[in-house]
Amino acid sequence: MMSDVADDMPAASLNRRDLLRTGSLLGLTLPFAGALTGLGAPQAAAAAGQLVIGVTQEAVNFNPLLYVNTGVETSVEYIVFDALWKFDPAGKLIANLAAEIPSAENGGISADGLTWTIKLRPDVKWHDGKPFTSADVVFTLDVLRDPKVVVRSRNGHDHAESYEAVDDHTVRVKLKESYAPYVVSWQKTSIIPKHILSGIDINTAPFNTSPIGTGPFKFKSRVAGSHIEFEPNPDYHGGAPKLTTLVQKYVPDQQTLYAQFQTGEVDIYELQGIPPLLYAKAKALPNCKVEPSASPFVEFIYFNCGKPQFQDKRVRKAIYMAIDKKGWIDAVYYGVPIPTLSYLPPNHWAYNSKLVDPGFDPAKAAALLDEAGWKAGDDGVRAKDGVRLSFTMSTTAGNKAREQAQQLVQQNLKKVGVEMTIKNMPASVVWGDYTVRSEFDTLMVGWDTLLYPDPDYGDRIVSTAIPAKGGSGSNYVQYQNPEIDELSAKGAKTVGQEERKAIYDRIQEILLDEMPFAPIFAYQTIVGVRDRVGGFVLNPYTPINTWNPADWTTS
Repeated sequence: MMSDVADDMPAASLNRRDLLRTGSLLGLTLPFAGALTGLGAPQAAAAAGQLVIGVTQEAVNFNPLLYVNTGVETSVEYIVFDALWKFDPAGKLIANLAAEIPSAENGGISADGLTWTIKLRPDVKWHDGKPFTSADVVFTLDVLRDPKVVVRSRNGHDHAESYEAVDDHTVRVKLKESYAPYVVSWQKTSIIPKHILSGIDINTAPFNTSPIGTGPFKFKSRVAGSHIEFEPNPDYHGGAPKLTTLVQKYVPDQQTLYAQFQTGEVDIYELQGIPPLLYAKAKALPNCKVEPSASPFVEFIYFNCGKPQFQDKRVRKAIYMAIDKKGWIDAVYYGVPIPTLSYLPPNHWAYNSKLVDPGFDPAKAAALLDEAGWKAGDDGVRAKDGVRLSFTMSTTAGNKAREQAQQLVQQNLKKVGVEMTIKNMPASVVWGDYTVRSEFDTLMVGWDTLLYPDPDYGDRIVSTAIPAKGGSGSNYVQYQNPEIDELSAKGAKTVGQEERKAIYDRIQEILLDEMPFAPIFAYQTIVGVRDRVGGFVLNPYTPINTWNPADWTTS
């Protein structure tokens, strides 16, 4: 399942003065969406012990193996369910349902990296009081590997050759080959209850809308189009939550949600975040803390290397140098995103900090195109061997920020004799076969590594992962490089972080040189938190910052 992550990014005019003026008015005058039942009037802040998270998308599927809307439904997953372990904000793994993180040192991972022995906590209960055991972990694996179940991802677990419950609190998995990202596969896998779901159709189970987990909060109720309410799990193995009520409130308009955050009707403004055009105003709000939250998503221009215009890397590099990337970030996103030269955000441990930015240099771009044999025709557009340097760029229709970025790119490229035409379509079309079968010329898209924060990017760059050529994977740019294939395989098998860092440094060097896709920036979400909230900590290793709700407090 593909995710066009920036579909809900706010519109931003190229005329920033007008936009700021409009944004200021909207942020102060839009009507409230209405109060939640039992939570008081819209103008009143919630009582101590009650906390309201505001989000702009609605969660509807709560089975952690099935949901597709990363972020808003991940939030529910973190609140209701647990995985074996999780990442803290420093990128360190913390044991959760597991008693410890398996390693070679503690005997959890065999010397050859093939056998994983996972020891579970003996004190965990499901929300209905039933004990959590290794049978639940094995059942979760059974579901993930069942072709009849429409799971959102099998990444990593398809490397398992066999698995078993050794006893009630021990699971053993044998892999087909050493696979370093397997630890992240488990971090992304919340466990589901066998005693509730065994023998029924997981795809249509009532559980999917009335979940029972082991997490810090119990699912209480959902009012469609309005909110979800959670109640604390007093028997939580990580310690009873400090809140009495937790609500995830759905407000589809960012400006309306901002108004509710201003008044205290919403305590935390999350997910898509405060619009960049309101960032300066938001930072001045009293009794609030507003700051950017790092994201795993990177914005790219994807080149279809199977098209004749893009088969020479010099063309792709020239286009990259002809684009004013800083102007793009500043004019459209108000300087909030972080420039990157890689498929990884710059704050990632595997990011190659020695990468050299080709920069914004139209003169050098033009010279490189001349060198590659692309000469300007009578109409000003370059051509070579009867092929014009003309192509389309596609993204989701109606995404105003992307549409404005496309206009900037179009203007930049025209100055060096390159003709780019905008061809946007509905999300269901552009991210369907049009992308999967590599029918596009170029795409403007935001993606992360499929097992983030692991740096493995093989599924998007190895030659066997090209769907248009019969492969299984996400190499939609049809990029082929034997060294990349070899390095990607080696990186996935290597366990030591220092050794892996050297491998992924080289991969990033090659990708920046050959430019099968052009990295532009890493996303940042502007998160707002009322001062009455305690224990809320931003985590760059999660798609939404609800990773530690048991620690949250309100005054």
